[in-house]
Amino acid sequence: MLLPHMTIIQRAARNVSAAALSLLALASCAAQEDLASYPCPAVLPVRDASYMTKFEGQSQDLSDTLFEAKVDSILPAANCIYRNDEGKRSIVYDIRVQFLAQRGPKEREGAAKFEYFVAVTGSGGTPLARSVFPTEIPFENNATQAIVVEEVQPTIPLKEGENGDWYRIYVGFMLTEQELAYNRKNPR
Repeated sequence: MLLPHMTIIQRAARNVSAAALSLLALASCAAQEDLASYPCPAVLPVRDASYMTKFEGQSQDLSDTLFEAKVDSILPAANCIYRNDEGKRSIVYDIRVQFLAQRGPKEREGAAKFEYFVAVTGSGGTPLARSVFPTEIPFENNATQAIVVEEVQPTIPLKEGENGDWYRIYVGFMLTEQELAYNRKNPR
């Protein structure tokens, strides 16, 4: 089969067009960010605030314990999504925290009630945001231990060039000064 006769100028124009289309295709791929490959922020418990012992009154005698609770685990994120809405980039992160509570000898209400926090830090550990959430772990059927999973969804605004590696998310109990001092005297 014979190809139609092409001039040198026509061949050059065809080659330039093919090269331009290839570059255009590559540029469009590069312009689309592969957001799925971006890292998510690390989610960590705060060591001194990852457990609590709640006493009845001012006593710190174990026989006066209402309950003990701890951040049992931080479960893998259901979603960690990078969003780009009208040029404003952010990370929306679904976090699941499992708390374990153990009933003490003075507990009579049938539940461990407490507050916990979720805090976000930026570059160099700079605090950016903190939210406090109330929760309770019911001791159903007179159980001595119980678990609850709490779900939170922080949204982290991103500056140009930032990704999840720039941020850390911390989880811990809201402790009184006395409870924090007790934790530091009795580390786990």
